[in-house]
Amino acid sequence: MTRLISEWIDDIRINAKHKESTLKEKTGLDYISLAAKASGWSVADMERAAQQIKIGVVPVTSGEGIIGSFGEAVAAVTSGMGFRSFVTECYDVSGIFEAHKREADIIFMADDDRYISFNLNKKKMTDNNIATAAGYLTALEEAQGTLVGKEVLLLGFGILGQEFLKRLMKRGISVTGYDTDENRLKAMGWSGASILEKIEDMQRYKLIIDATCQGGWIHQGMLHPEAWIASPGIPLSVDEQIYPEYEKRIIHDYLEIGTATMLGFTL
Repeated sequence: MTRLISEWIDDIRINAKHKESTLKEKTGLDYISLAAKASGWSVADMERAAQQIKIGVVPVTSGEGIIGSFGEAVAAVTSGMGFRSFVTECYDVSGIFEAHKREADIIFMADDDRYISFNLNKKKMTDNNIATAAGYLTALEEAQGTLVGKEVLLLGFGILGQEFLKRLMKRGISVTGYDTDENRLKAMGWSGASILEKIEDMQRYKLIIDATCQGGWIHQGMLHPEAWIASPGIPLSVDEQIYPEYEKRIIHDYLEIGTATMLGFTL
């Protein structure tokens, strides 16, 4: 995953409900219904689980160290979904031990390279990249009614982009791909996507999944006037000048959709 910085997620604890309301305005889904739909549960299943399951978030010090506000942000999302959630006082292995002693059923933790959730009772684990792709596709599909029979432009073919393409191809959805790296672009073609030869042609597509992490590179005139953009890539690629024009059709956050879907996948 892209390593988060505190400035991106500091406000999640305060604004989680507002962001959830914004998502619901665009897609008709709040976090618990999004997680349920993406992971194959019913909302009633998720609500029952929330009455029984406790979430422990464990800070990790390896690599560049603990991301400020990360544990609190994850706990805010899962608490907002109705699950009892806490951040451990201890870190790393001691944090896992603490979470177990405090009777956590599911643990969330992340280092520089990977963000996972692990169900201690069922021995189920999921990765944020898998859950993020599923969550964003679910959100985009709900906003559109369906993606079947429509053409999707996929930007970026890193770990997350690969997960998106796998899921789109499995659904039989037509995908055109773009990446600035020639080797990744070839890999997209080998994986079944058509290739966007010129970035100027991006404006033909009404449905875009942005899995890049460059930030601010999509400028005026590059997008279709009616484009919908599912953008888990951070920072956001749409620049500040055109953002207000597309704001109501951009599905984007730093943590919430992926975290909610991880919880659904780990139940």
